[in-house]
Amino acid sequence: MAKKTVIGIRSTYSVSGLPIKLTIIMLVLAACHTAVMIVHYSITELPWLFRELLDLDEEQSFGTWFTVVILLFAARLLLLQARRLRAAKLPRHMAWRILGLGFCFLSLDEVVGLHETLNTLTDFSWTLPGALVAAIVGFIYIPFLNHLPSRTRLLFILSGAIYVGAAVGIENATDWYDDNDLLNTLEYNLTTVVEEALEMTGVILFIHAILAHMARGRDKDVTEQVHIET
Repeated sequence: MAKKTVIGIRSTYSVSGLPIKLTIIMLVLAACHTAVMIVHYSITELPWLFRELLDLDEEQSFGTWFTVVILLFAARLLLLQARRLRAAKLPRHMAWRILGLGFCFLSLDEVVGLHETLNTLTDFSWTLPGALVAAIVGFIYIPFLNHLPSRTRLLFILSGAIYVGAAVGIENATDWYDDNDLLNTLEYNLTTVVEEALEMTGVILFIHAILAHMARGRDKDVTEQVHIET
């Protein structure tokens, strides 16, 4: 009979340190996008392959990869919290789990571009059904939010407003550039950096809120114990 080897892995996440590091990365990506677009449209034309890597609006870029990573990390924290609550036989663990799966879907959409596909199949922008879905989810989660500590609830609402406001609100505003064939302009590309940076900011703030909530009453860090069996 084969032996089982159990490997314990401790992952420690700093409540304040990790979000600060993620914010620095976000600012660097935003600055690179801005610099590249200013040079390309105001000074000299840059190769497309180079611009694609630093363009936050492109799926095959460093910015998209970073957004996928932080969305998945937020999903991981949510699912970890759900597992903790379930193990302790506490209520509302399913609400955390569903929210975690929702963030997994957002990370998938970031790469696959499901909302762009919707745009090609309909005559209206995806932002309309997107805003409706966000409103429905927000309404359903009102009881969940009411049971959270006031600080956690405020940070959840603020981070959600920033993310949805950028993803839906600014995205809807930029449809004007598409309708007037102005996507290949400096103005449009400077608008997209605001949208993408705010989306990242919303996710990073949400990560901070989850970490702070999980660490409440314990210490300044959140430690995750993972066991791998071979």
